[in-house]
Amino acid sequence: MSSKEWRLAVAVVIGVLFDAVFFWKFQQYSARGSQHDILPAFSLPLLAFLAGLLLTLGMDGRKRIVPLAIAGGFFAANACLIVADCRNDPTNHNLWPFEFAIILLATSPAFLGAGISALIERMRRT
Repeated sequence: MSSKEWRLAVAVVIGVLFDAVFFWKFQQYSARGSQHDILPAFSLPLLAFLAGLLLTLGMDGRKRIVPLAIAGGFFAANACLIVADCRNDPTNHNLWPFEFAIILLATSPAFLGAGISALIERMRRT
């Protein structure tokens, strides 16, 4: 595998981990809202920014694909979570489109991190 493929694979895994830590929380649907968070919610955008920055440093080509892979991994994991939760009670996740909007909003700082990475590389070249 090339360096870019490894970065994309890591980005997808990071997205899946974001879903496990911030949405699933390793608990059943009924217990998720009442338990304490593993990490505070404000750390998700910060971690997304750092992942976007670190995974794109030194990367050739378009860097936007890495933040898209992070969001894609998060989307895929959340879709699986929704299907699993709705097997027991179809009324769970009635507002599932908003979950995906929240995911996109929370992981959007990864695009900023990739952009800063591109600026850093431009400054190194000059």
